[in-house]
Amino acid sequence: MPYLSPEPGEPAAPGSRIVVEAGDILMRRGLTDHAPAAQVHVIEAAKALEDFRLGHGTALERAEVLLDRAIATFQERTGEHDEAAWQAAAVYMVELWATRYSGARPTAFDPAPPPSRLTPAHPLRLETVSREAHDLLLGAGRSLERRARDLDSMDVVRAQHGMHEAARLLHDQLDGLSMPLWVLICRFCAEIQAENLRILKAPVPGTTA
Repeated sequence: MPYLSPEPGEPAAPGSRIVVEAGDILMRRGLTDHAPAAQVHVIEAAKALEDFRLGHGTALERAEVLLDRAIATFQERTGEHDEAAWQAAAVYMVELWATRYSGARPTAFDPAPPPSRLTPAHPLRLETVSREAHDLLLGAGRSLERRARDLDSMDVVRAQHGMHEAARLLHDQLDGLSMPLWVLICRFCAEIQAENLRILKAPVPGTTA
C-alpha cells in the first residue's frame, strides 16, 4: 500500500508527537515549543565546544555528554527516534550555535582532538549528508536576519522556501525522521544562523553603530 502523506492535524508519522500544521512555516509551533529542554542542552554543548576550542581539552567530553542529552530529549519529546538523523541534526545545531562565540576570532578551529562527533573528521555531518541543504539553511538564516531589519518584504518567502527545500533534501537522505519534523529542525537551524548574524553585526559596546 503506498504511503500517504499525513494531513494537517494528524501525526507526522506513526508514533510521532509532531502534529502536521498547515500555513507558513514561521507561524507553526517551533522545535523549541516541543522540546525546550533540548535547546538548553544544545546551548550548553555549544559553550563546552567553545571551551574546548579555547584549549580546555576536557570540555570536549562535557560537550559530548550534553549532545547526548539533547538527542535523547529531542527523541522523547518528538516521538521520533532515528539515531543517525538526530546525530547529524543535533551536531549541526551545536556547531552552528557555537559559531556565535567565535565570531570575534579570525578562525574557529578544533585543536588536535580525540575522535568525536564534534570535530571535522566525523563522517556523519549534516553538511556532508547534503551540502546543498547546508547552503540553503545559511541562506535562510540570512533572509531571516534581513527580515528583522525590514530590508525586503520577500525575505520571509525566501527564508521559508530555503527551510522547506533543505528539509526535503535532508529527508531524502535521512528519512528516519518525518518531513514535518525536518522542517522544524531546519527552521530552528535557520533561526540560530539569523541570530548569529545579528550578533556579528551588532556594534561593539562602547562604539557607535
